[in-house]
Amino acid sequence: MQQLYQKLFSNRTVPDDPRLRKLWEACQLNTRRSLLNTPVSQCRFVVIDTETTGFHAYGGDEIVSIALLEYRGLQATGKEYYQLINPRRVIPDSSRHIHGISNEDVENAPTLESALPEIVGFLQDGVLVGHHVQFDIRFLNRKLYQEIGCKLKHPTLDTMLMYQAWSGQLGHYELEQVAQRCRVEVQQRHNALGDARTAAAIFTVLARHLVELNTPVKSLINQQINEL
Repeated sequence: MQQLYQKLFSNRTVPDDPRLRKLWEACQLNTRRSLLNTPVSQCRFVVIDTETTGFHAYGGDEIVSIALLEYRGLQATGKEYYQLINPRRVIPDSSRHIHGISNEDVENAPTLESALPEIVGFLQDGVLVGHHVQFDIRFLNRKLYQEIGCKLKHPTLDTMLMYQAWSGQLGHYELEQVAQRCRVEVQQRHNALGDARTAAAIFTVLARHLVELNTPVKSLINQQINEL
């Protein structure tokens, strides 16, 4: 399987299309090393959450809404991005009952392909934060690889893993469970913007418990592994 993957994708080059080339360059994150050495108090964080048609990024499911929040250190800058996304497929009733987004809601929304430049432009040189953050990143990476042959290289912080590191309790924790234990109010559950705001509040609580804020952000990232 690995040989087949390399055969299919190893020859991907920098796109000629100026729009796609700019998107490709943004995904490279050439500042990753300096970003990891930035103190937590000065680091740029982007909290992300998505709502989707289902759980399987590589099984046909798509994003139907996305929210991004910018933080500098542990303070919100007020810069936010929220967008409904047309998945170009039917939203199953089972998913609509969870997030409340209908086919009619996204009928005139942009596709993820057309929204990617704005989304990746918002991410820039930030550490990506979210609850089960790899879930959201998988959906973006699949589309990025289809479009330009590369994936996001941003460091990540998962609020569930941060909670495990702080509490010493292994297990699978939903957003509202961690919020309750961190004494954070849950905002608009299963709404991308509401869940992003809840995850952001959890992040600021846990970060203060896990590291001194003048330490490099890589120390906080490593807590996700070292404390388990």
